[in-house]
Amino acid sequence: MKDTRRQQLGLLPGVALAAALPGITLADTDSGPMFGYLFSFIVFAGVSTAIWSTPRDARQAPLLLVILAVVGVAQDTLVWYLITWLTDVQVTNVGWAIAAAAIVRACCWAAVWLLPAGRAEEPEGAAGA
Repeated sequence: MKDTRRQQLGLLPGVALAAALPGITLADTDSGPMFGYLFSFIVFAGVSTAIWSTPRDARQAPLLLVILAVVGVAQDTLVWYLITWLTDVQVTNVGWAIAAAAIVRACCWAAVWLLPAGRAEEPEGAAGA
């Protein structure tokens, strides 16, 4: 499975867990809470795929992991505010946005690191050599 697919699979529980925080409200939307959840997932999937800030390996340099964590949480915090701007999803304050972003980012990292990566494709002609 590709890294982007594993990251998107991590977004499913990440957005759901973040939406369960008291400072994030999906239920007060005009279309119901499911629309807010699906829209949030789609926006997170698009932005996270376009701006990749998830390390592919947990054994990378610790400084790189910290930098990617800060960039990822900042990115996801801004995505929560983008979602509130585009829909009726509400974020109470920046503290809840940062907490929700940390949850989403942690689930993405866990999915990329723990789900199987699949096997690498062999070039043609390499199998017979």
